[in-house]
Amino acid sequence: MPTIPPGRTFEFQLRDGSPVLIRPVRPDDKARLREGFARLSLVSRYRRFMNTPAGLTEEQLRYFTELDYRDHMAWIALDPTQPGQPALGIARHIRLAKRPTVAEVAVTVMDSHQGRGLGTLLLGVLARSAAEQGIDTWVAWVLTENTPMLRIFTELGAREAQSQEPGVLRIEVPVPEDPADLPRTAAGRTFRATAKAVGGAPAAPRRRRGVKNTAKRAPKRQ
Repeated sequence: MPTIPPGRTFEFQLRDGSPVLIRPVRPDDKARLREGFARLSLVSRYRRFMNTPAGLTEEQLRYFTELDYRDHMAWIALDPTQPGQPALGIARHIRLAKRPTVAEVAVTVMDSHQGRGLGTLLLGVLARSAAEQGIDTWVAWVLTENTPMLRIFTELGAREAQSQEPGVLRIEVPVPEDPADLPRTAAGRTFRATAKAVGGAPAAPRRRRGVKNTAKRAPKRQ
């Protein structure tokens, strides 16, 4: 069982001092996700989904919000200064069935809050969930033009693997056992601060295994 309570909400400040609330995604967040998607630019939609869908289907909304909090975990960032606390971003990972210590990871941040450290902050919180549930590696498919996300993953020690799609990189990112071991980069500092604020059980000592380039994706990119 997770030691980070599913109902817990954490308060943080972004780089510019703006407040943000982060908590696990819940089934009643469907309207937030629908409205948030409508606010995404075409560029942000393409970076996230590798295409530009007009909206989210009811099936997608159920998949995105009805989680088991173990194999499929997601954290949502909310704006506490606005009525209804609209969504500002989401980070999620989905465990790979054939590689149970590996999960596919994805992050979405509203255009209004990009470049303010929110994506890194969400990943830092998600990393605590990964550590608790025995996930030691994230796999991400990132567009070569998405330099902000590539920079974050690089600062976390990402390893690039072969991609079978033009313009898309498949990257493996080690989930830090102890954020204190991360370099003193922007991502490293955020992960250390996040771990201190969120807490949760530290990852059990584990022996790193070589990661073969044979991972299959989750059933679909979400």
